[in-house]
Amino acid sequence: MGWFTRKNKQEDAVAKADRVMNKGLTGMMMKGFVPKEHRDAINQSLDSAKQAQLAASGSLPLTATGTVISITDTGKLINFDPIVVLVLEVSETGGRTYQRTMETLVSKLQIPRVGDRVGLGQHPANPSELIYMGLLSV
Repeated sequence: MGWFTRKNKQEDAVAKADRVMNKGLTGMMMKGFVPKEHRDAINQSLDSAKQAQLAASGSLPLTATGTVISITDTGKLINFDPIVVLVLEVSETGGRTYQRTMETLVSKLQIPRVGDRVGLGQHPANPSELIYMGLLSV
């Protein structure tokens, strides 16, 4: 039951929320009582939180860098950290450069500004997709 063991509460919170939303009796109840668009929004927020945890832990390698062209607040928050829309000029390690728009969770202590360089990594579940890794030091 875990009464006498100590676990990493941050990782457990996201895993527990995912379990409550999508598995077991509570998952069936969520499907019965919560509209699909709300469930999709909650699952999208959970995916953003998982990506933020992976990026913060340093377990993903940096595969590209981006320069912020514009940033827009969505008005959404996860644990008081904002979700923003970034328009980036992406430079991959292979030399390819292109523009990319992404909606991502950023730390309220390190919100990127226009002209800042950010790190990008491959999404573990979808290697063709890039995720935000945070600001790069100058």
